[in-house]
Amino acid sequence: MNALFSKIYGCEACGTIGNSMGDVTEGLSYHEIEAKYGFVDTFYEQHKKEHIRHADLGPVFHYKEHYRPPGTTEDGMERHRLCTSAILNKGGRIDIIDLAKTWAAEIDPAKFGYLLGPQDQIIYYSIQAGVPPWEVGKFASWPTLIGTSKMIMPVGMVNACNPQQAAQDAFELGRIKDQRGVPGNYSLEVCAAIAAATAEAFKPTATVASIIDTALSYLTEVPLKEVQQGLHWAEQADSWKDLRPLYAEHYAGKRISNAVEILSGGLACFLMADGRPREALLYAVNLGRDTDCKAYVAGGLAGALRGIEAVPADWVRTIEEVATNDPWSVSRRTAKQAAEGLYQAAIHTMNEMQRVVSELDAQSR
Repeated sequence: MNALFSKIYGCEACGTIGNSMGDVTEGLSYHEIEAKYGFVDTFYEQHKKEHIRHADLGPVFHYKEHYRPPGTTEDGMERHRLCTSAILNKGGRIDIIDLAKTWAAEIDPAKFGYLLGPQDQIIYYSIQAGVPPWEVGKFASWPTLIGTSKMIMPVGMVNACNPQQAAQDAFELGRIKDQRGVPGNYSLEVCAAIAAATAEAFKPTATVASIIDTALSYLTEVPLKEVQQGLHWAEQADSWKDLRPLYAEHYAGKRISNAVEILSGGLACFLMADGRPREALLYAVNLGRDTDCKAYVAGGLAGALRGIEAVPADWVRTIEEVATNDPWSVSRRTAKQAAEGLYQAAIHTMNEMQRVVSELDAQSR
């Protein structure tokens, strides 16, 4: 196992672990997490109940009763897997049309309401109706939230060591879920920041500081100030637990899945853990509010930095076993199988860059 594959596998595994482990604490305050679980450091089963979500316009959404064994992921990881599928289908970098074609081809609409959610349904039927994929994000539900960024780490993997290209790709691909230029909506900036930070983490010279600085470089003034506030809290804290009341108070009364809050919390946990996957994941899972998304950010970056060898082996075994038997997912690929495909796609991207450099060099002599 070479260093690049280890990092890609680490990123893929940790993103999956964070999504699964943090799903049970999602939406809970840190007080509620402590009261119900004490400290979450393992996977839990979930029994999801049937319910109906009504909308002022459009169809109702039917959440279906089902059982999730320990290690099962949720809607955010489904978007991640769709993005991975598009990259594997292409064998390298993708554009938004590649992503839309995969979205249309690999989603079974009968599975909406299990792992796939309302926003995924709107995107799917918009694409099927012929709406250009770069326009779909204008109409998808829940703008400004984290849904765009929960699919984007594979873009950092295929663009390993090339943060600028990863960010450019993310700005385009994110338009399938959101839009840029609307006041107060910074989701595509966050999307680009996460993709770029992921690509940075694969550099042999990468550090916790360089990864965070790369993410910050793609934020405009308002979200930058907000994320820097969280990082300041982390730098001043004696323990990760000190972050919990600060985040709880600062974001009280606001929607939990705001993209900027999640980037702030994810990077703060990543910083406090000094990039160690186990600690980054556990801090984020127990932080409160949108924990699975924060763990996806903190854990994915830590896994990309440290590699699969730094990830608890029993956690990896759990997610791998569940993936092969998940009846509701868009893909039954294990994290290792996904990593193998993304590694080959990254190598293909490298070869393409080398070809361009060679051609330029031949004409510049």
